[in-house]
Amino acid sequence: MIINDPNMRKYLEVQLIGHENNKIKARTRTGEYIFVYPTARQARDPLFWQCLKDIINNKLWLPITKQFHHLLENDWLVPSM
Repeated sequence: MIINDPNMRKYLEVQLIGHENNKIKARTRTGEYIFVYPTARQARDPLFWQCLKDIINNKLWLPITKQFHHLLENDWLVPSM
């Protein structure tokens, strides 16, 4: 599970607050506003955008990569075996 990941410093926790074109506005735990960038596959996926709206409306916090500001594509909610 990502919370137990010793490499946690590779990730930022963000709350998604809106989107504009193919950029997603987010707020970090420290209050900084950044953009999160969907992958090409995510950007073409209408289900991704619908889920994104639900995440924004419910004010959920998600992990993103620090380096590229991408949402994680793996099943980060599923505990590792």
